[in-house]
Amino acid sequence: MKWTLLTLAPIIVTQLYIPLSHADELSAIRVAAGKGECVVVHEGRQEPAIALTASSYDLPGSDKREVLKLIDEFRAHGCSIEHPDSEGISPINVAVLTAEPDLLRYLLQAGGDPSARITGSRPWSNGKNSIEFAQLLYKAEPTEKRKKVIEILTSN
Repeated sequence: MKWTLLTLAPIIVTQLYIPLSHADELSAIRVAAGKGECVVVHEGRQEPAIALTASSYDLPGSDKREVLKLIDEFRAHGCSIEHPDSEGISPINVAVLTAEPDLLRYLLQAGGDPSARITGSRPWSNGKNSIEFAQLLYKAEPTEKRKKVIEILTSN
């Protein structure tokens, strides 16, 4: 049996980003925001604060308003809204991957660049910009939230 991207997509989407951050680990993010640090050590890796914080937006038990407030704090300290995480995923592409239209709108309004290319090691996503990435994910998992993400990106 030949495996295709569309066959594997639900598995890939879930496994690709078993959330980089966990809701109970927001405490480390809060501390970094309070200190004005732009990097947070997570699971032994230094992660850009905004990318890591964005990855906690959709976690169960996570307060979405608090996550946006923390991103605001990092931005006020001069942290980059563009810097990708250790997987090569920018904060905007975190919103695309997790199909979070409100987070995507927020990041775009804050100056995030949807034309930035993914720089990860996964051949199926590497080199794609946010629109291409969103379209790929929509083909694999055609949900209303993914459709909304594409609409937001194409109207931006």
